[in-house]
Amino acid sequence: MDIEFLLQRLEKYILEECPKIPLSGNRTVNEEEVRLQLAQIQQAIPEEITRARQVLKQKEDVLAKVREEAAQVIADAQAEAQNLVGEHRIVQEAKQQSAVILQRAEREAVALRSEADEYAFDVLSQLQEELARSQRVVDNGLRKLEADRERRMQQVEKSS
Repeated sequence: MDIEFLLQRLEKYILEECPKIPLSGNRTVNEEEVRLQLAQIQQAIPEEITRARQVLKQKEDVLAKVREEAAQVIADAQAEAQNLVGEHRIVQEAKQQSAVILQRAEREAVALRSEADEYAFDVLSQLQEELARSQRVVDNGLRKLEADRERRMQQVEKSS
């Protein structure tokens, strides 16, 4: 299940569906319902982590492909340079062409690595935000449950 959906559902339950206690502004919460929804959130978190691992794997695959392409471009440039060996003028042209191809390959490799890093950073940042949001919802729910529990215990002590 989508973790954001689960968090929104828990938030809606607590803020909209739980009845308010008159004159206090507090709400009563069905502890079993909150525990059920928290369990579903806890089950969804490993799915988010799996997705993050997949993103990292994709990044590594892209980087490997970039390295392969760069190595191929360099190998092509070197092979082309070897073929051009001959007359001095041809050798000079080959060296210049090889340098240009190498520079282009290095620029392309750097650009591809940068794009792959940016993509991974964006995805991991989004995941971090989702996990932080999830943690806040869980913390708020637990604080609310603890406050409700203490209030009930005080009421029981007062009535005894």
